[in-house]
Amino acid sequence: MQRFSKGESIKFGWDVATGNLGLFIVALLIMCMISVFPVFFDSWVAALVSGVLEVVVSLGLIKMCLRFVDGDRGELVELFATFSLLLSYLIASILVGFITTIGFILLIIPGLIWGIRFQFFGWVIVDKNVGPFEAMQESWEITRGSAWNLFLLWILLAGINILGMLALLVGLLVTIPLTMLTIGYVYRQLGRST
Repeated sequence: MQRFSKGESIKFGWDVATGNLGLFIVALLIMCMISVFPVFFDSWVAALVSGVLEVVVSLGLIKMCLRFVDGDRGELVELFATFSLLLSYLIASILVGFITTIGFILLIIPGLIWGIRFQFFGWVIVDKNVGPFEAMQESWEITRGSAWNLFLLWILLAGINILGMLALLVGLLVTIPLTMLTIGYVYRQLGRST
């Protein structure tokens, strides 16, 4: 049973990304400025602040994308509205990273499967404001029976982002939001069908 359509999901991502391109370009520029911040202040404090802000803004992008998926309009202010979720996200990231690394050591395939099954933990944390273990469990549940379809979606999205890079990197200003919106759309579809 196919619980989401890859084509429909990518079309949604394309339509919303291109329809709100200015907003997403500003969001990505903010992310880039945060990433290069430590270059100007060569210290571990600058690197730490930059790393924390990158995670917060990434979670904010998820929140913004979920607003669009739910039929609302995302706002730039949401980029910095997720500080309270930081600890849960970091703990879940460490756990998922450890689990998938073990999976890759065990002949690669388990790592791919576990990576696919846990991929929505950040979306669950932002969407439902839950802890790391609940987020991982929810991601595992909603992806049940969809691992192959999700794997094929990731291949399609990787190809789209490669095309974005080949377009003198400017294409990434469209393909990165398209990818995030597509993933958000799929997350909602999977959540509704469980």
